[in-house]
Amino acid sequence: MEHLFSGLDAVLFDLDGTLVETDIDFPLMKREMIRFAADHGLSSEELAGLDILAITDSLASHVRGTRGEAAAKAAYREALAILEDIELRHSASAREIRPARELTRMLRCLNTKVGVVTRNCRAASEQSLGRVGIAPDVLICREDVLRTKPSGDHLLAALEQLSARPEKSLMIGDHVMDILAGKAAGMRTIGLLTEGRTPEHFASARPDAMARNLHEILDALVGCHSQLEHEPAP
Repeated sequence: MEHLFSGLDAVLFDLDGTLVETDIDFPLMKREMIRFAADHGLSSEELAGLDILAITDSLASHVRGTRGEAAAKAAYREALAILEDIELRHSASAREIRPARELTRMLRCLNTKVGVVTRNCRAASEQSLGRVGIAPDVLICREDVLRTKPSGDHLLAALEQLSARPEKSLMIGDHVMDILAGKAAGMRTIGLLTEGRTPEHFASARPDAMARNLHEILDALVGCHSQLEHEPAP
């Protein structure tokens, strides 16, 4: 894993489950979106296999086709307001996943830019990061892009703001979406095996490396930096 930290422009992190633990109830958010979409005439059964943001997109598309653009925008805004209310209430007790602060601080000391890319809303994301004392160079939330993870566009938006090259940047996250987005963007990738996950969790995404926790990632960063320091000058 150490080689992934060589010559980096930037490291992007997922937020929930990677840098912070929150009490955000994602199953509740999905149930609320399915309920809201069903109230607008969509089939609950057909929505069950979609992720939360895909449900909101399906809702907007359905309403656009039946009631027009203005109604679609209104329904979409109301859906996002429901999600944001849950996120804000449940992220108020965000906790650091150690050693997230030390890891991000060391990266910046090594002149490597740090970004956070999340499908959460900005208000809840800023609340979580503020509580744990992490201040990334850039934060890209769902409001900031047209296509969120697993689309590589989400990560490329962060890299553009950081003036970082994808091939010289690394994505770290605990979800398959993080790895798929990293690969789509042309980045290096590390999958975090949190919550007792096994390597099979990332079988479909095939990250460049996997780590059991952030301590392993910090050790790899330190190891890479130490090795570079002891290499003879050309």
